[in-house]
Amino acid sequence: MFRLRLSLAFAVLVALVCVQAGFVYWGSNRVNDYAQHSRLASDILSELLELSASKQRLRVWASQQLMDANASPEVRDSQLARMQASTETLRQLARRDLALWGEISAREGTPIPPEIDQLVAVSDLLDDNIAAVRARLVKLAPLERGAEFASVWQELNEVFDKARGRDLRELINGAIERQRNVVPVARAATERGLDQLRQQSIGLAVITFAAAIVLALYLKRRLQRPLDRLLAGTQALRAGSLDHRIALGSHDEFDHVAEHFNSMAAELQRHRQDADAARRRLEEAVLERTSELSAAHETLQQVDHRRRQLLADLSHELRTPATAIRGEAEIALRGAEKPPMEYRETLTRIVGGVKQLTGVIDDLLLVARAEADQLAMRFGEVDLPELLGDVTDMASALGARHEVRVLLEAIDVDTPPVVLQADADRLRQALVIVLDNAVRYSRQDGTVRVSWQLVREDEEARSRVRVRVVDEGIGIDADELPKVFDRFVRGRRARVHRADGTGIGLSIAQAIVHAHHGSIRLESIPLQGTTVWVELPCHFSFQTQQT
Repeated sequence: MFRLRLSLAFAVLVALVCVQAGFVYWGSNRVNDYAQHSRLASDILSELLELSASKQRLRVWASQQLMDANASPEVRDSQLARMQASTETLRQLARRDLALWGEISAREGTPIPPEIDQLVAVSDLLDDNIAAVRARLVKLAPLERGAEFASVWQELNEVFDKARGRDLRELINGAIERQRNVVPVARAATERGLDQLRQQSIGLAVITFAAAIVLALYLKRRLQRPLDRLLAGTQALRAGSLDHRIALGSHDEFDHVAEHFNSMAAELQRHRQDADAARRRLEEAVLERTSELSAAHETLQQVDHRRRQLLADLSHELRTPATAIRGEAEIALRGAEKPPMEYRETLTRIVGGVKQLTGVIDDLLLVARAEADQLAMRFGEVDLPELLGDVTDMASALGARHEVRVLLEAIDVDTPPVVLQADADRLRQALVIVLDNAVRYSRQDGTVRVSWQLVREDEEARSRVRVRVVDEGIGIDADELPKVFDRFVRGRRARVHRADGTGIGLSIAQAIVHAHHGSIRLESIPLQGTTVWVELPCHFSFQTQQT
């Protein structure tokens, strides 16, 4: 199928090129016809002028002969021969122009100009006139003394200017005038034909180029998708995910490759399952012989697994800022000496990269310690309203940059103050993470609302405080809600809305809240917003406050 699509694409391109060549060929023939017509019009005008000049020279010869001014017969014969040759050339040119206009008229439906037929008729009249002039000039003798010159000259003019009862002077002068008008028109038609040919060539080239781009993009998309699936499959196998299978459905050659790949992955998975089964049987045998060694071995495996997971997370998150720092340093050291200000700017960017790297390291260490149950907490009395006010102020500063309002909703005056036993810095960090997400994933001119309330459990000191953060942001899809607290997980909408982010913020907030023996949960509606609840134990006695 893909080979068929590729062949069809090339066929379309070849067809477009052939159409373009056909248009260019047709246009070039059209322009060539107009150019020939322009040349023929110029040649006809030249021959008419030459014919008129030859006839005028014959008049001069005739006047010399009448006045016995030694007029040479050779001059007479030469001029008559020139007139005869010009007449024959004029006839041929007129016939060629008539045939050319016949082709143009058949192709474009334009009528044949009547002056071309008139030129052919004039040529026939000129043959008769030349014969009459030749016969009269051969008999022409010098005038005797006393003879009347005017009557003889008038008779000669009748011979020169009349043929078949028509005035040749008027016909020739009219033909010359028409040809003088035809020449610029023919040249203009040639130029218009060239312009049309140029525009058609450019238009067809643009169409061909656009079609080539469209076909290239289409083939790229058709080729990129299966290649991406194959690449993802190879990367999954390299990462050890043998249960990965490449989706089918393209119904082309790539489906055959994907089927073979899936068969290979299934075979590898069966071998791994067999190996895992053998390993489990061996472990069971070892467990039967020595439970203590098995327990120690399991403990070591858990420690090693956490260590490897931590190293993998660190390598993933530290690579980008480390690469940026190295790149800045290499650029600064490359080439000749630079001004101190440029080194200062480079060091400033390196310091920024180090700060980013330090923040990532701190976050990763916090997650690692939380998973290892080694998250150190410094508990003390924390005024919840005051803490929420500080956190809201910090979020408001961030919201101002993103054009998002952050509001701490007013609390009923009858609500007593709440003091928590918590690590103020860690709890502030968790709440800042929640508010930071609410601001960054809100739309412009949106509002983030922060509120809290006491949840009474009994009459004793055991109560809980519930903090609620509501935004008007992009929301989270239902299938992604169970994964929001997983490390390095970012939803589809989050990736589209913001390209940056590591996906460990909520996991850090969850670890901190759990370390306070609290809970955190989310509810979200796509394109409407997200609500986060943070519940913490509150050592507060209603009876004491009421007294």
